[in-house]
Amino acid sequence: MLEYMIWGNTLENYIIAVSIMLLFLGAGQIISKIVVNILRKLASKTETVLDDVLINVLERPAVFALFIVGFKMMGLYLNFGVRGQQVYANILTILIVIDIIWAVTKVMDAIIEYYLRPLTGKSKSRLDDHLLPFVRKFLKIVIIMIGVIFLIKNMGYDVTSLVAGLGIGGLAFALAAQPLLSNLFGGLAIISDKPFQMGDRIKVDQRYEGYVKEIGMRSTIINSPIGTRVTIPNSLIATTAVENLSTSSDHGVKFTFEINLEYDTSAEKVEEALEIIRDILKKNKNVIQEGDGAPSVSFWDFKEYSLKLSGGYSIYPTDVIGTTRTQINIDIKKRFEKAHIKFAFPTQTVHMKKE
Repeated sequence: MLEYMIWGNTLENYIIAVSIMLLFLGAGQIISKIVVNILRKLASKTETVLDDVLINVLERPAVFALFIVGFKMMGLYLNFGVRGQQVYANILTILIVIDIIWAVTKVMDAIIEYYLRPLTGKSKSRLDDHLLPFVRKFLKIVIIMIGVIFLIKNMGYDVTSLVAGLGIGGLAFALAAQPLLSNLFGGLAIISDKPFQMGDRIKVDQRYEGYVKEIGMRSTIINSPIGTRVTIPNSLIATTAVENLSTSSDHGVKFTFEINLEYDTSAEKVEEALEIIRDILKKNKNVIQEGDGAPSVSFWDFKEYSLKLSGGYSIYPTDVIGTTRTQINIDIKKRFEKAHIKFAFPTQTVHMKKE
């Protein structure tokens, strides 16, 4: 019965092949459950963390490598024919490359997580914090591309002629990928120029305003003051005006204001209005009083229909911005009313001359 032929192989060969596969799968489970735990205990007694990192990182790729070895040994007892043998060899190569890519990317992630990230946390600049995710993704793409090229070459294809043959297709792809590339380089420009940082309040192109939540490879995400999530392409940020409303030196958010008084307001009342605003801003506990974020107000200009008062102030912490601005505006309104200082609105005076 063991000599019974099925698809060019005896039943005995199938039993041996399956047994070998099960043996290596069992060995993988033993390594994962028992050997790795023993190695972890031994590594915990050493001063270096490198051995702990390598054990955690290479555990799963090592188990998968045993599966590949079992798959290879299984093929020694089975006859797939000429065409089937080629397919079997290609599958084996693909599995090996996948395991190598898996192991290399996990080691790279571990190096970044355990060695590079702590270094970026110690530096004062936030450039490296933004750049690290870019570097990680870029290195993964490079590793995967190298693996794909290796596979193509080992399957008998001429990589050079293949790239040349894809010239027209590559040109079309480059044109299609132009927006993606412009966003990518825009993101790199944001990271290098640092017009803003995570958590800053910004205004982009006089249209989008909010707090920076994430700086990605393709876009920057901000949370608007009303709670919506706005995704802005990096290419737009890199090519348009960006106003940073945060005062990074004082860790607050800066706001400007404009108040228009009636033209018949006396100079004494204008001075009183300025003093009222200064006093309100000075007494508010959430308004920064020193540095670049200190409050200011001045009699700025004579407008067409009003006397313009202009100034600015910064609020910290940022989670009380709404209530603080509301309180400041209400206080100004109440005290102006009490002092009989009137706000202006667009008016036009017509003088009639009798003939």
